[in-house]
Amino acid sequence: MKQALGDSTLEASYFRFDERDSPRLQTRDRHLDTLGIRIFKVPKPSLFDHELEVIHQSGSNSASVGTSVPQLDASAWFVHADLGYTFASAWKPRLSIEYDHASGDGAGPGNTRFDTLFGMRRADLAPSGIYAALGRTNILTPGIRLEFVPSERADGFVAARALWAASATDGFSTTQVRDASGQSGRFAGYQLEGRLRRWLIPRRLRAEINSVLLLRRGLLQTAPNAPPVAAEVSRPSRAPGGGFARPVKPEDDRDKRFSDAGKAVSRTRGEPKRR
Repeated sequence: MKQALGDSTLEASYFRFDERDSPRLQTRDRHLDTLGIRIFKVPKPSLFDHELEVIHQSGSNSASVGTSVPQLDASAWFVHADLGYTFASAWKPRLSIEYDHASGDGAGPGNTRFDTLFGMRRADLAPSGIYAALGRTNILTPGIRLEFVPSERADGFVAARALWAASATDGFSTTQVRDASGQSGRFAGYQLEGRLRRWLIPRRLRAEINSVLLLRRGLLQTAPNAPPVAAEVSRPSRAPGGGFARPVKPEDDRDKRFSDAGKAVSRTRGEPKRR
């Protein structure tokens, strides 16, 4: 549903997600209602623009797959806020500050970890492919972004953001790095990224180059299953189910250096805000 409010647009959305096990596939038996409200203003030269989106998710799901895993009550949320200004110059530069906050699972009996369900990873916080560090779950991240359009066929952006876990005891975002005790804290580091794109054949074939630097700090360095620093320049290896966390063994020690190679990281944000 969409409604004009002066120079802004108000949207409301509802999505029902149901899944159950089949003979060939076991699932988390998710039964989730996701309700969202979004208000935004389209960027224009010499004007401020904004975007605010709030999503609430409720229902039930299981913590993992399996026929004997009990169902948990689910209640989670996500907030995105964005304020930008587009300069009236040749490259149409747009400078914006942004904030994303998706709930993580806490100590209560239910499940409060936000489930992004479907959607594009790169339009949230990160690209698909080999980079699986950031997704729209258990994350709190303010950032700054500069977008530009050199020509009708080319565009790009650079961005920087700081990273925290919304819940100190849950796995950080989609990395699978977790300190169940919470002693590693919530701060996880910084992310820097850039992207350039160009239409080789307009609306048919586009070339794209991306660059990302993930500076791991705090939680991503000291959690029991965090990969060692050397892993950032080692051969990439994916943890089961995505992310770059190392499985924790009973004999593991927080100060022990793991020999497993971690995941190489690179990131790209989604489409420019210009609509």
